[in-house]
Amino acid sequence: MYEPDWYLLTVPAEAHATLLRLLEPLGVAFKPAARPHVSVMKDEAPCRNKADWGVSFVGEPVTIRYYPVPRDENGLHVWVDCHSPRLCEMREHFGLVTLRRGDGAYPVNFHLTVGRRKQAVAGRPRPQMRLCPQSHIDVETGMQHL
Repeated sequence: MYEPDWYLLTVPAEAHATLLRLLEPLGVAFKPAARPHVSVMKDEAPCRNKADWGVSFVGEPVTIRYYPVPRDENGLHVWVDCHSPRLCEMREHFGLVTLRRGDGAYPVNFHLTVGRRKQAVAGRPRPQMRLCPQSHIDVETGMQHL
């Protein structure tokens, strides 16, 4: 799906419901995400294939692999990390920063926000190296996060 300056991978309601069950053991009051999605490109401008921006990939079904461990280091949102080589290829098509190893593998985590805490708590940010305003490398894991 495309909105101005934002490519999103929408998540079916059934998949979101499954992810919501991961939050129950946390014992945290939260609101489910109103529009579950994976941000593929947000507040970024293409530097390649500009004529394709907002047109290419719209409506394309994409498979993701997600890690069923809820994360909440920012103290407000609860998300799961997810991975998809196809989403990385889409970013590369537009010339957007995307890590790629010599063997072709992408050490990139996207995130799928599952919900939002009703009461924010102090965040516990992990050390990171900022690649651009929208992306960083987690120092501990070496993974790019979008």
